[in-house]
Amino acid sequence: MMRSLAFPFFILLFCAPPARGAEDAVAEPLRDLASLKQATNPARLRALEKMLEARGIPYERQTFSSAATPNGRTRGTNLIVTFGTGGREITLGAHYDALELPEGGLVDGMIDNGASTIILVRIAEALRGTDLRHRVRIVFFDMEETGFAGSQAYVAAGKSDIAAAVILDIAGFGDSLGYGTGKSGNSAAIRKALLASCAEQLLTCLDSPNYPSSDDRSFQNAGIPVVSLGFFPRLTTIQTWLLLNGGAQSGLREGFVPPVFKIIHTPEDNLGRI
Repeated sequence: MMRSLAFPFFILLFCAPPARGAEDAVAEPLRDLASLKQATNPARLRALEKMLEARGIPYERQTFSSAATPNGRTRGTNLIVTFGTGGREITLGAHYDALELPEGGLVDGMIDNGASTIILVRIAEALRGTDLRHRVRIVFFDMEETGFAGSQAYVAAGKSDIAAAVILDIAGFGDSLGYGTGKSGNSAAIRKALLASCAEQLLTCLDSPNYPSSDDRSFQNAGIPVVSLGFFPRLTTIQTWLLLNGGAQSGLREGFVPPVFKIIHTPEDNLGRI
């Protein structure tokens, strides 16, 4: 049952975006991504809403309360796009918020996690009008950068309805996939589905038992099968795996930090990095 739910979803995840001219295929996603560069996360939310509205993609808002962010915000908003019907759902999520700076403003947040946000918009375009056998929800999470508050609120509101989840965090920075399914032991089927799609696409995919935390933790903690995905340059994917899982045998020099982790959460995470 789980594999039948998850496998078609991964095919959609790696499918080509809607047909466009070669120039637009590159320029349009970059324009969309650039529009997420805003002074505040509520402004980033409004830019995302305009993007969905311009494409005729209906969405719902889920508002929630949270501990204060560095800039004092205590209310967050998730956006939810629903396709298909059924008693249970496959959730595909990514956080749209960027790291708030204590002195005010945001980092640009293009790799983390604007690029994943644009991927979800393109998948929503691909799913629109598709005859699905299952309910699929695309969820744009708020407040990932302050304790995964958006995904926690989403899971709390309907965890019994979620059959499996796929979380995208870090993209636009490489052509190899690092992923983690957690340690709960209930994600074998979704992992098999992912590996089948990796093989079909001839994509380098590397499983990390100690994968960096993101909104996937909200699903893991609720016992929901989940996989978290990040795209990196191939060398960075290997270096990150060694850093997280290799221990004293990693072969990495002491204090080594993979390049992408020196970029995210800093002013260097800008459009020029994509």
